[in-house]
Amino acid sequence: MNSFEGVANTLFVPLVARIAISKEFPEYFKDEKALELEPYLPDDAAKGSSEYSNIASVARYYNMDRMIVTFAEKNRECNVVYLGAGLETAYDRLQEKLPGVHWYECDLPEVIEARRKVFGKREREITIPGDMFKMDWVESVDLSLPTLLVISGVFQYFHEEEIIAFIRNCKTFFPMPRWSLMQQADPVYCIPTGL
Repeated sequence: MNSFEGVANTLFVPLVARIAISKEFPEYFKDEKALELEPYLPDDAAKGSSEYSNIASVARYYNMDRMIVTFAEKNRECNVVYLGAGLETAYDRLQEKLPGVHWYECDLPEVIEARRKVFGKREREITIPGDMFKMDWVESVDLSLPTLLVISGVFQYFHEEEIIAFIRNCKTFFPMPRWSLMQQADPVYCIPTGL
């Protein structure tokens, strides 16, 4: 693979942050897989990034990783579903520590195609091309297991009504208390109970 072709530049923002902070502050956060991907980034991938935005982005990843570990330790065998997965590398950071987790990565078809080129086929990871709001991805998930839905940097691109409808649809497929929703943008953590 020579580069990431046919994907939106916004896909690189969190990856650029993980690379920069892994280099500048490895004692705080180190993402080996992100560092491996650096040579494949387009020349302008870091355009618009700053040390502040990189630190803020990685602070979210640091906290999300901790929340995933807590969920997995509590549930032993479970699902972690990344919706709007992009070039997320949590699998690489956490899968050895969490042998009971089944990883799912869902994103638009062109993004999943890029993921497959970059990461290949991996044990306990299923990639799902599709629109997260259409809920087709649910058919690929083992609904008998506790499930953590992770959505990072996605909701800010959609209207409130779409997000509420999405959460309600999730509740239909994943009855409480068998699932949790973790959305990080600002950061905000949501565990829907009364929708």
